[in-house]
Amino acid sequence: MTSEAPTAPPGQATGSLRRSRRKYLAIAAVLVVVAVVAIVVASQSNPSSVSGGVDVKSLKVGPEVPALTNAKGWLNSKPLTSADLTGKVVLYDFWTYSCVNCVRSIPHLRSWYQRYAADGLVIVGVHSPEFDFEKNPSNVAAAVKRLGVDYPVALDPNMGIWNAFGNQYWPEEWVADKSGHLRYQSVGEGDYTQTENVLRELLGVKKSAPRAAAPSAGSLGAPPAQNQNITQETYLGLERGSVAQPGTTTYPPLLTVPPDEAGLVGSWDGTDQYVQSAAPGATVVLSYQARSANLVMSVAKNTPPVKVVIELDGQPVPVADRTAQTQVDAQGQTYITVSTPDLYKLVLSPGLETHTVRLIAQSPGLQAYSFTFGA
Repeated sequence: MTSEAPTAPPGQATGSLRRSRRKYLAIAAVLVVVAVVAIVVASQSNPSSVSGGVDVKSLKVGPEVPALTNAKGWLNSKPLTSADLTGKVVLYDFWTYSCVNCVRSIPHLRSWYQRYAADGLVIVGVHSPEFDFEKNPSNVAAAVKRLGVDYPVALDPNMGIWNAFGNQYWPEEWVADKSGHLRYQSVGEGDYTQTENVLRELLGVKKSAPRAAAPSAGSLGAPPAQNQNITQETYLGLERGSVAQPGTTTYPPLLTVPPDEAGLVGSWDGTDQYVQSAAPGATVVLSYQARSANLVMSVAKNTPPVKVVIELDGQPVPVADRTAQTQVDAQGQTYITVSTPDLYKLVLSPGLETHTVRLIAQSPGLQAYSFTFGA
């Protein structure tokens, strides 16, 4: 990680998270500790904890927050300077719009903003992209509107703000006090009660005052509990996946794939970030265990929307497992229409289940990036 603006978080909330493309899941837990240790050494401070709960009455004072001068644009706000944020408690949320973990966090952030803005809370969503299409400000603006993000969003396509904070994960939150000093870091989903307690303490909200409203359950499933084992995020591009070959390749039929793995059938173009269907009938097969399954997809430039037929265990997706994006054609096939780069909801089952899903592109130009899951 970088240490341009070393910070001293006194505690760190762990949970389901999406890692930086420069890191891998096998070393994620080690990196969390290493990152915090590097922060502590660089800032010469002494946080009380690097994981688990924190005492909100004894939050250590870290260094001043990095300025947001690296932002390449703003949504929902004029550019915010350090002077604008002085006297405010600021939660900096590092996110990217196709990240399922980030999207599941947004209702909590929105609820805090609506409840505590009058008490002096500012939330700055720093949109730091993972995929190239997330660098497009029009795509981000559309996602902000669609997801109901009503707080300021700083556009960080070159990862300048991300690097200034020394981030490693999506999502990652930092909380600064009214004097502009960092006091708390939260990595991944979860520990929402603790984060809200930190905000209330720094804002000076009375213990008896109402809390933020609990958001309703979303349609992307939930992060897994510690005792739940679900399939991990599965990338299809060459940079982080293992299923594709460079260039155009025709893959043989697959009757089955191993548990928690994906495979390709038919003609696909392999690129660093995604695989692209090169002919009608190009198929992605995935064996997974989860309640919800999602896939980041797009279409090639100047390509009309692509119909993608979805089969669950060799059959059209049952009614109980369909999402709001599921459509049914005259032949009874279940499908999704892909037109813009986004996270598409494939399956939402009643509970945590094991399935094989097949996605069959009906025309060339479908771009498939990564599968994500929920419990």
